[in-house]
Order: sequence, then C-alpha cells, then structure tokens
Amino acid sequence: MMVKHAARQFVFSDELLRNIFNSVSAHIAILDESGLILATNQAWNDFSASNGLPENFNFYQMNYLSICDAAGADGIKDAAAVVSGIRQVINGEVDEFLYDYPCHSPQGPRWFYMRAVLMADDGPLRVIVSHEDITQLKLAQESLKENQQTLEEKNQSLNELNTALKVLIKQRENDKAEMEKKFLTNVKMLILPYIDRLK
Repeated sequence: MMVKHAARQFVFSDELLRNIFNSVSAHIAILDESGLILATNQAWNDFSASNGLPENFNFYQMNYLSICDAAGADGIKDAAAVVSGIRQVINGEVDEFLYDYPCHSPQGPRWFYMRAVLMADDGPLRVIVSHEDITQLKLAQESLKENQQTLEEKNQSLNELNTALKVLIKQRENDKAEMEKKFLTNVKMLILPYIDRLK
C-alpha cells in the first residue's frame, strides 16, 4: 500500500520575510511614491556603517530622491541619472531602471549595479531599490580590456614587422635581379669575347 504525503504549503510569515530581506547580499531600500525610505535591509545598514555612518543609523523617512537631487546639483552625474531613472519607474514610464556606477573608496575602486522596480503588490506604490557590488566583475572586464589592447598593440607591431619584412624581401629580390643583370652584362662584355677568340 502506497502512502501519499500531502505537500505542505510554505507559509511566508513576517519574520521569515524579514529574515529573507536581511539575508540577500544586495543593499536594498524600499521607497514610497515620493522617495521616502520605508525600510532598509541589513546589507544596506552594514554598508552604511562601513562607510562612516553610525552603526544603528536610521534611514526611515529620509527622502532618497532628495538626497540624489542634492548630489546631482553638486555635479555628481550618476546621482542625477539615478533620480531620473527612479522617477521614471514611479511614473510608470519604465518597468525597471538599471544603472552601473563607480563608488570608489580609500581602500580601492568599487562599482555597483543599481536596480529600481515597483513592488508587485496591490497596496500603495512601493519602489525596491537595490545596489549590488560588481567590483570583481568590473575589474575582470578592465583586465580583459587591457589584455585586448595589449594584443591589439602586439598585432599592430607584428603587422608593421610583416610590412617591413615584405619591403626587405622585395628589395632583396630587386637587388638579386639587378645583380643577375650585371652579371650577365659582365659575362657578355668580358667573357664572351675571349670565348669567341678561343674558338
């Protein structure tokens, strides 16, 4: 007799959702339709603390868009692009906004991949903004680019060397033809008359 096990439905409790939210590596903030921060995850808070903010700094009710606007007004073009993209998501002009940007530190170069999407929910409009560290990927891309440039430079040097060799070979062939011509001329002028006399 076969025993059937009833599949248990996975229940998403508030605690489980909070644990999932705090377990992802991306730095995540949830914004309302005006750009106010409603929640941040542990990765966001840890990153902030590692960059000089107090450890338990509270981002709640800070306006992310206003902060980006201020940074954009100070000439930070990435901030202006980010706030524009998030506003496009809020206004329903795009489904998602993606943006790569540098965020270098005294410890070295860093890059992040930012994504803004609307939360799939029937409730009030919410925007999920996530920042993922893509430094290793960017460093690998830069290394490949440098290697490609080096290969292109070597290829160009080889092409120049090949061209020079072709010129040298052509010159050698011309010199050889000229030498053969002179040799034949000398044979005709200097040796053939003596052969005729010997005959």
